[in-house]
Amino acid sequence: MHFTLLVPGALLPGELAVALTESLNTSHLKARLARATEGATEEATEVERGVSSRTGAAHLNWLANKLFGQPAPVPTAPYAYTQLAGKPAPAYVWHADPVHIEVARDHLLVQALGNDRLTLEESGPLLAAANEFATAADCEFVGVGEHCFLLSESEWQIDARPLSTVIEGTVEMPTGRDAQIWNRLHNDIQMAWHAHDANAEREVKGMRTINAIWLHGGGRWKALAPIEFAQVHSDAPEWQGAAQAAGALGLPASAPLADTALVINDDLSASKRREDWSAWLQAMTGIDRALIDYPEASIDLILCGDTQRTFRMRQFDRYKAWRRRTLAEALTE
Repeated sequence: MHFTLLVPGALLPGELAVALTESLNTSHLKARLARATEGATEEATEVERGVSSRTGAAHLNWLANKLFGQPAPVPTAPYAYTQLAGKPAPAYVWHADPVHIEVARDHLLVQALGNDRLTLEESGPLLAAANEFATAADCEFVGVGEHCFLLSESEWQIDARPLSTVIEGTVEMPTGRDAQIWNRLHNDIQMAWHAHDANAEREVKGMRTINAIWLHGGGRWKALAPIEFAQVHSDAPEWQGAAQAAGALGLPASAPLADTALVINDDLSASKRREDWSAWLQAMTGIDRALIDYPEASIDLILCGDTQRTFRMRQFDRYKAWRRRTLAEALTE
């Protein structure tokens, strides 16, 4: 059996990697990485060879290349929508993620809602308020499960970074030919939401208010070229949906594996962004436990941060006693 495991958030600066791995009990992962083969495949992109990703998150460029056949950023929204709704939208689709923007000393900071995430009871009234302004711009906000999208017949040309690359970072306003259309609409929505009852209730409860929308990943659904993976395991609907569009199966991350599967384990990313190293260590221990279930499998382990490293772990690696890579060395950018 052979599968690929992609782990965003795994790579760290050298000194931090050394400090964290001293208290990391992952004997199986440590043993397999110690003698694994590191290198790029013949078809590898520059990002796969360890060059910094232009999106700030190397795993996004790796996924864009493997699932979409193009560099990041890619139009993830229509595939997430289709996966959640069960059919493609007859329109141009954007992720419209509710966020909290904090005013820092000299800049604006984008923050995910985390444990204060938008509830279904809140999303209806907030999206209804947003749609009072969206109608004039010939677009509509819709909620599908816990996810929010913007649908539009107009194919706006707006350049916006994926939300995962701006969380806990300085706000960079969208650019592009139609950015001003969105910025005007967004300003109106922000003012309406500021005075909304839903946010007033959140403030009383000590929760982060929902004061902005992060628009990204826009596009129209179309079939994708066949990919090398039979299954794509992820808890993100955009990757499941992209797999389906390419003729593969899109499954939850915890679903049983088959040969030539791709597993996207995103448990480390959020804790790394928050610098919650206790949670990061716990997530890394979980990866070690998962690998124990596949002792005979051949695994391509893709570790990502701002760069990306590929380790090919095979059964015959055990005979390569001259390789003695430490876990800290393997987890260093």
